[in-house]
Amino acid sequence: MNNYKNFELKDWVEDPGFRRWVYRGEDDAYWTSVLKNTPLQAENIEQAREILLMVRGEADEIPEQELASRKANILDYISQETQIRSWWRRSWLQVAAVLLLTMGFGGYYYKRHSQPPYNAVLAQSGSRIIEIVNTNEAVKLVTLPDGSSVILKKAAKISYPASFATDKREVVMLGEAFFEVQKNPEQPFFIYAGEMLTQVTGTSFSIKANAADKQVQLVVKTGVVDISVIRAGNEAGNRHVILNPNQLVTLDRNSSQLAKKDVDEPVLIGLPIESQYFKFKKTPVKDVFLALEQAYGVHIHFDKQVTSRCNITAKLGDEPIREKMQMICEVIGAKFEMQDNAIAVFSNGCDITD
Repeated sequence: MNNYKNFELKDWVEDPGFRRWVYRGEDDAYWTSVLKNTPLQAENIEQAREILLMVRGEADEIPEQELASRKANILDYISQETQIRSWWRRSWLQVAAVLLLTMGFGGYYYKRHSQPPYNAVLAQSGSRIIEIVNTNEAVKLVTLPDGSSVILKKAAKISYPASFATDKREVVMLGEAFFEVQKNPEQPFFIYAGEMLTQVTGTSFSIKANAADKQVQLVVKTGVVDISVIRAGNEAGNRHVILNPNQLVTLDRNSSQLAKKDVDEPVLIGLPIESQYFKFKKTPVKDVFLALEQAYGVHIHFDKQVTSRCNITAKLGDEPIREKMQMICEVIGAKFEMQDNAIAVFSNGCDITD
């Protein structure tokens, strides 16, 4: 019997006999005795089994040389991930799954899981991971650490680090949502939604990425959006597109093909904000706040009597709601505080109407 007591995770993954046991059950009595005699290796063995089973659907059809090369890349990536905080001790398995998808091993995994475990990618920021799910019929506003706004429809989910990395902003989402991304060309914004990867620096758009759907879709309201396919097979076709306002892209999950087309309006998931543009001319501030409440699903608390003489003339674009509130409050000399889906405005009133 080999000296399995000193095996590391990569040794188990690379061992031909162990792989044959995992894939085909060969020499079951032998490997059962190995498990019994090396109890300290139980965690490594289980993790190695999980990695190998992720690719079981294709493993028997891939040449051994190519399989060995791919496993080597996975294990190199895993070794980097072991430096992540201990509370994320299983993250290398999730990172391996992401890497498998990008390298063409995704078929089997995607048949069993509706959403790949991209949270391991987020974990590389070294920050605590926040996950928010909208369990209500009403939309839910989420303000990200950089100030970006996300409006989640029912059952939509978003995950993000409590603090973004210095060179990029990454989030994972599932379901239907509308984004207004804070402009920052020095810190690009990435959204992982199923097999679709979206990259922007500051814009607004809607995403429809339901787990049960055969397609992932995105439509652009403002700005420019870069779309690429995360999981791609060997088929030729379109894997990357650039979208401008009023353009929609559809990703077919079976073929991994992208199809782009122009649309009359950037409406995809039926939210008012998709077709709403904030143009005000001597508009009472109470009506301005009402428009924001309806668009973002928030409650804005303010003294209607104190602000009765406050009017707004402005054209607001794709700024996140926090930035919109800052501009409005600067005009009327007020301050505000945001907490979840509630905004409190503090004003001494306006002496002169605009």
